[in-house]
Amino acid sequence: MPEAMDNILGTGDEIRFADEPAMANCADHSCWKLLVVDDEEDVHHVTRLVLGRFRFEGRPVCLLAAYSAAEARVVLASHPDIAVILLDVVMESDDAGLRLAHHVREGLGNHNVRIILRTGQPGQAPERDVVMRYDINDYRAKTELTADKLCTSVTSALRAWRDIRALEQSRRSLQHVLDASGALLHGGRQREFAGEVLAQLLAIARRGAGPAPQGFAARRRQKGFVLAAGTGPWADRVGTPVEGMLDDGVREMLARSAAEKSIVWRDDVCCGRCPAGHAGADELLFVLVGVGTLPRLERDLMRVYFASVTLAYANASLTREIIESQREMIRTLSELVEARSLETANHVLRVGEMARMLALHAGVDAETAAVIRMAAPMHDVGKVGIPDRILNKPGRLTPDEFAVMRNHAALGHGILCKSEQRIMRVAARIALQHHERWDGTGYPRGLTGEEISLEGRITAIVDVFDALSSRRVYREARPADEVFATMREGRGRHFDPELLDVFLAHSDEFAAVVRDNPDQGVERPCLGCAMA
Repeated sequence: MPEAMDNILGTGDEIRFADEPAMANCADHSCWKLLVVDDEEDVHHVTRLVLGRFRFEGRPVCLLAAYSAAEARVVLASHPDIAVILLDVVMESDDAGLRLAHHVREGLGNHNVRIILRTGQPGQAPERDVVMRYDINDYRAKTELTADKLCTSVTSALRAWRDIRALEQSRRSLQHVLDASGALLHGGRQREFAGEVLAQLLAIARRGAGPAPQGFAARRRQKGFVLAAGTGPWADRVGTPVEGMLDDGVREMLARSAAEKSIVWRDDVCCGRCPAGHAGADELLFVLVGVGTLPRLERDLMRVYFASVTLAYANASLTREIIESQREMIRTLSELVEARSLETANHVLRVGEMARMLALHAGVDAETAAVIRMAAPMHDVGKVGIPDRILNKPGRLTPDEFAVMRNHAALGHGILCKSEQRIMRVAARIALQHHERWDGTGYPRGLTGEEISLEGRITAIVDVFDALSSRRVYREARPADEVFATMREGRGRHFDPELLDVFLAHSDEFAAVVRDNPDQGVERPCLGCAMA
C-alpha cells in the first residue's frame, strides 16, 4: 500500500482496494456533496473507498475532486451547495489550502460549508492559529485520520451543515410570510399570498424529498374552491374549480387540518387548510403530492411555517399575528439549537424575558424591548456550526477546543445578518456581541464600552446571570448571594457598569424569572460562559 494511504487511514484499518464502490451522482438531489481538495491521487482514491458506502440520514455522499486550490475554486463556483470540504494545506504552494479557506469564507461569503483540514505537515499550519484565523471547523493530521475517524468527522460536519441550512430555510420562509402578508394587507391579493405559501412549502419538502414534490393552492370563491397557484400538472389550471381534484382521502385530511390548525400527512401527500380570518378573505387550501417520507426536521419546519402562515392570515390587521409568528419561529429555532447542545428550552425563554425586563428598566421603549425579547434567545444560534465532540463535551474545554467554540459568535451573526427584518438584525448583533466585554477583553472583536450595542450588553448580563443561577451537569446552581457577588465583580470589566447597576437594583425580579421557569432536566450553559 502506498505510504500516503497509510497516512490517511492509519495502519489499523483493513482496506480493500478491489471493487471500489460507485459514488452517488452529484445530479442526485438526495446526496450530500463533499469536495476533496488534495494534490495526491492516493488520497482521493482512499477517500472514495472509505466513503463509498457511507450514509447519513439514509442518504449517500457524492465526492467532487480538485487537485489544487485553483481547481477547487472552479468546482465551488459550479456547486454552491457543497456541504463539506476535505482540504489539504500544502498543494501548489505551502499555504494553498489556507488561501482557499480564506476565499471560501471571505471571497464567496460562504460560512455554511464545513471545512475539515487534513494535513500531512501540521507544523506548516498550527491548529489553534488556523482554526481561529480561517474559520476551520475541524483539524486533523493525516496520520490520525483513520477510516472510522474520517466517517465521524464527516458525520459531525454534515449534521452541522444540515442544521445551518434548516435555520436559513426557516429564516427565508419567515421572510416570505412577512413579505406576502404585507402584500396581502395592502392590496388584498390572496392569490399571490397563496402562491408564495405554496412555493415555500414545496421548497421545504424538496429539501427532504428531492425534486419530486408538486402541488397546488386553492381559495374559496362564491361557487367553491378554485385553483390559485400550482406546479406540475396544475401549473396551467389557475382559476379552474378544484372539487374534482379532491378525493375522499384528501377531503378528510383537509378537515383534519382545519380541526388541528396544522398541516397533516398521509402516505406521500400532505395538506393544509387556512380558515378565512376576516371579512373579504378567502379560505385557502394547500395540497402537496410526492413528498414521500420526509425527515423529521423538514416536517417540523413545514409545521412551524404553516402555523406562521395560518396565524398571519387569520388576523384582519395581520400586524399582531406577524409578530407572534416571528416569536414562535425564533423560539422554535432557539430550542433546536439548545436541544442539539443538550440544553433545555427554558434557558432561552428566561434569557428573552430577562432581556426585555432589563431593557425596560434601562429606559428602552416597550416596542424595542419586545424586539430584544424575541431576538435575545437567538444568541447562541451559531452553536449549530460547532462539532459535537466540542459542543457536548462534559467538563471544561481545552484552549484549542475553546478557540473553536468562540467561532459560534461570528457564525451566528453570519446566519442571521442576511435578513432585512428588524428582529433578525437585532438578533444578528446579539449573536455577534454577547461575549464582548466592557473592558475590551471579550470576543470575537474585542469591542469596548459603548462600541458594543445596547442589546449585546443587555444579553451579556442576563445570559451570564442565568448560567450562574442554573444547575449544570458538573455543579449545582450557585446560591443567590454568590451569584450576585460574582455579577458585581464584573462591573466595569465584563459588564456595562450603569446597566449592571440597573440590573442589581431589580435583582429580586430577575431571580423570580429563574425561580418560576425551572429547567426540566440538567442543562449546560453556553460554553463560553463555562470558560469565563
